[in-house]
Amino acid sequence: MQTVIDQAQPYITAVVLAIVGILATVILRTIALLQVKADSFFDARLSVSQRELLHKIASEGFAYAQTVYKELGGEDKLQQALVYASDQLEARGIKAAPEEIRAAIEKAYLAYKATVLTKQ
Repeated sequence: MQTVIDQAQPYITAVVLAIVGILATVILRTIALLQVKADSFFDARLSVSQRELLHKIASEGFAYAQTVYKELGGEDKLQQALVYASDQLEARGIKAAPEEIRAAIEKAYLAYKATVLTKQ
């Protein structure tokens, strides 16, 4: 019986080491993914002054798209405003999620519509 265990010992050791290696790889990969998500979360958090600048640039992007791209439809104008705002924010070193930029542009649009309706 002892000889069977002695013969199987290298195989058992190899299997155990392989399992430990796989577990270590999975754990390290999970930690790396969590770090990437945490970094993107913290990078996307804007300070108060950056948020104010985001809304100012979004208003500029809306006005730019309204003026330059009069012939385009709503969604196409929105895309042009997004491009403008993204470029301006990137030039200032501000990272904002596309959804956040879009929401700021839509807010500028709603403010514009409210102003137009109150003047009528």
